[in-house]
Amino acid sequence: MEKNNKEKSEVPSVEATVKILEYLSRYKNRERTLSQISKDLSINKSSCHRILKLLNNYRFVSYNEKSKQYSLGSYLIVLGSRASEFIDYLNLAKPHLKWVCEQTKQTSVLLEPVSHDRLMYVAKEELDSPNLPVRITVKLGQHFPLTSASFGKCFLAYMEEDQADEIIRKVNFKKFTDKSITDFEKFKESLKEVKEKGYAVSYEEHTPGLYGVAAPIFDVYGNVYMVIACIGLASQLDENHISFCGEKLKEASRRIMEVLGGKEPVYSKK
Repeated sequence: MEKNNKEKSEVPSVEATVKILEYLSRYKNRERTLSQISKDLSINKSSCHRILKLLNNYRFVSYNEKSKQYSLGSYLIVLGSRASEFIDYLNLAKPHLKWVCEQTKQTSVLLEPVSHDRLMYVAKEELDSPNLPVRITVKLGQHFPLTSASFGKCFLAYMEEDQADEIIRKVNFKKFTDKSITDFEKFKESLKEVKEKGYAVSYEEHTPGLYGVAAPIFDVYGNVYMVIACIGLASQLDENHISFCGEKLKEASRRIMEVLGGKEPVYSKK
């Protein structure tokens, strides 16, 4: 009984710790005071302070005495470097990501879920040419809600409808640009198109001036566990280019699944 009580008391602390690290990893929250963290995450202030103090001791977070703000700590760089070395599936997928970049001449990315409703850049390939007038650069670790851009559509389109509806209603829509989809029914229609074509498209829905095309990567059970995408200038967009990028991404997805043992679910095919 004593052991069970201890486990029950430790689980909320572990969950709160994860929430704090995830919170500080978002660009807009990169520096926050104890009060801000406690309020935004609905964590008791004394508990939050205790967790932050422990994280600071182990250099998972850093504390600025002058500004009274917390930020991510230096030891996470070590962990991130080790993780990138140890996660074989990313190393196996990266050559195909590079192939997409070379074929489409666009910045290409891999994304993974970091929670039930957010995605994160985990790998990227960017064209490195002095002849490029504009180069699109992305930051690894950047988060996106599932209801924004082409990336999230790939996950939601292949979920059970009830589960997808629940997430959409919980996350809701944020109007990042004038072209962001904020209507529930219109967004659901866009998910149907993803399953029809096998890839998702967003046109300045998240970032002004940029478009995204994305394809799902399925695991051995037929669930989406990664997304591969390319990002380009909206001014370069036309139907032929969308179709070209979509087919290249689908091909890269198939190649990655062959290497990792994933399979496309039968219900996603027409």
